[in-house]
Amino acid sequence: MFQAAFVHSTSALSDDFFRSWRSLTEIRLKNQLAKTLLDTYVGPHAGNQILEGVTRRGSGVTVNAGIMMCDLRNFTALSGKLSRDETINLLNGYFDAMAEPIQANGGEILKFMGDGVLAIFPLHNATICHAMIRAIDEARVSIAAMNERNLECGRTVVGYGIGVHVGEVMYGNIGSRNRLDFTVIGPAVNTASRIAGLAKELKCTVLCSDAFVRLAGCQDRSEYMGDHLLRGVDEPIGVYSLFRE
Repeated sequence: MFQAAFVHSTSALSDDFFRSWRSLTEIRLKNQLAKTLLDTYVGPHAGNQILEGVTRRGSGVTVNAGIMMCDLRNFTALSGKLSRDETINLLNGYFDAMAEPIQANGGEILKFMGDGVLAIFPLHNATICHAMIRAIDEARVSIAAMNERNLECGRTVVGYGIGVHVGEVMYGNIGSRNRLDFTVIGPAVNTASRIAGLAKELKCTVLCSDAFVRLAGCQDRSEYMGDHLLRGVDEPIGVYSLFRE
């Protein structure tokens, strides 16, 4: 009788243990799924911030960062000529070519905006600017290879422009009471966007501010393109074409 009671008690404990283990495993799997989804849609840093509960509107930090804005040239005209699937495939190939080098070199993609990419490289140390240049160079090589494949298959090739600047940005939650976005804002972001637009006018693929060029020490591999007054910026700024295209 005692043995039967012991066996029953042991069996109950085993059942409780496996139920607890199963519940714990399910929680871990759900947490991992949530992290994977957040990393995919908002990036690893923003995803970690959200998981840690940093979801209050207006919360954020000021960081010094290299800012990179990139968009396709003549995308509106292209998308009017291509089918839906062709447009999606074109964008996906372009985003792959841009995103992988950015992430591999320590940058973080904050947004895909239609045909645009916004990425930052937090300036933890002096080598970050060189990592940023390396990311841009690798992206150029990837897009060139993509265009070569597209030509061979009779598909559309893409042109693009990149604007690069450096400065302080506010990095955090912005939005309405019911819908937030983890992003960066500030004059430096606006300047990077204007430089990306100016790159098209100057027929440059990669256009950098003099502030970035000085910080990176890359004057020897850049071509000075003059001082330009950008919309929304009080004083003209010097810009350089990177890689002497």
